[in-house]
Order: sequence, then structure tokens, then C-alpha cells
Amino acid sequence: MEHIKQLDKYIQEIIRTIPDVIRGIEIVDIEQKSGERDLVTEVDKGVEEFLKEKILEKFPDHEVLGEETYDVDAQYDTKNLWVIDPIDGTANFVKQRNDFCTIISYFEDGEPMLTYIYEVTKDDLYHGIKDEGIFLNGEKLPKIENKSLFESMISTDIRRMYLHMPELFDKIIKESFATRSVGTSGLEGSRVVSGRLGGYINYYGGPWDYSPFFLFSKEMGLVFKTLEGKNLEINSGYSNFILCTEKVYKELIENEK
Repeated sequence: MEHIKQLDKYIQEIIRTIPDVIRGIEIVDIEQKSGERDLVTEVDKGVEEFLKEKILEKFPDHEVLGEETYDVDAQYDTKNLWVIDPIDGTANFVKQRNDFCTIISYFEDGEPMLTYIYEVTKDDLYHGIKDEGIFLNGEKLPKIENKSLFESMISTDIRRMYLHMPELFDKIIKESFATRSVGTSGLEGSRVVSGRLGGYINYYGGPWDYSPFFLFSKEMGLVFKTLEGKNLEINSGYSNFILCTEKVYKELIENEK
């Protein structure tokens, strides 16, 4: 695992420079991707290019899957694969300049080895190392309590769930302690592993959205599956998913099958 520690040290050094990278990019245009609320800026593209360049400069034989250059028809080689979301929460970045993060995950032969969620405005770094745990700014997080649905705050995309999964959304509203919506997969997932949320549901996310949760779930004893109860792989493409405690999954998903 010595090479993993070297990789970890390198990525932690790079990821802390992202605020400077963002400040050096002028936002001239805001583009729409798949819809009028799916935005991309020069910052998304610039940060992804910066991270990809730094990774391949050090590890030229590795492969990088980035949100802004993703090929939906490709099967990425998972021998040494980095998955990047340069700005997770672009709408928040554009509208609020807050509640956005950068996600980086590393896989070897399909196995999650390292993951990072960096909340830029707070300089908070969640990172995970296989078999060593999940850390916040270097402090190891304790295992979280297996809270029930009634004890838990559940975070999700309220608009999409209301429109496309009204029955599940109604159950969340009625039976959970409360609902929240941040608008970024990375920050919502990090709040699950830190015990502030009992679950996070994403109606339609890409590999960059769910890449941290392979390691998060293994290290913290959480459930990470599709809403149909299937396991995901990093090459699964776009999918719904849930990251939650075992009790929340049983009450919200398993008992409804």
C-alpha cells in the first residue's frame, strides 16, 4: 500500500490548490448541457483540464474519466482509473458561489482505493483510503450510528423526486425526520458519512457523482445501491442511487419491493 500513500500525498497537495486555479479562470460564458438547468462554465472545464494534466504528468499510463469530457459509450479501463468531477454543484457555483466541491476518486482493477471531496469555500477535505477509513481534514471519522428513517434527515433532489418518483418522495416527506437538498452529490454524501444525514438519494447521476461512495460505503458500513437494489460499478454510466444507513435502506427501499 506504499504506492497508495504516495498517490494520496500527491493528490492532497494538488486538490488544495484548486481555489487558486478557480480564481485564475475568467467566466465569460455559461453553457447548458443536457437542459436549461444543467450548466457548465469555463471553471468546470479549466479545473478538469488542470487535474487531468497533473495526474497524467505524474502517471502517464493511467486513465482519467472526467465529467466534462465523458464518453457515454466508452468502457473505461479500470486498471488505473481516476474519476473527476471538477465542480460538483455548478448551479450553486454560478448562482451562490457556495455549496460546491471537487471530487476525485481512484480505482485499481475496479476496486476503490482513494477518494476525495473538497469543499472549496470552506477548505474542508474529506478523503478516504481503502482499509484505513474516511477522514475530514486529517481526522478519522468515527463509524456512524445506524439511524432509522424516522431518526434521519434525508437529502435528495426535490424537483426530480417530486416529478419522477412521487410515491418514494411522499414516503420520505412523511416518514423521515426531515428533508434537505444541497444540490451537490459530493457534499450530500459527505454529510452522510459524517452522520449529519441518514441518507442521500440521487435520481440521475453520472459516475463522477457516485464515485466516492464505493469507498465511503465500504469504510463506513453504509448501503450504496441503485433504488432497484442493484450494485453499481464505476462503468455503470448514468443511474439513480442511494447512500444511507442499513435501517434507512430497509425501511425506505427494501420493504417497498
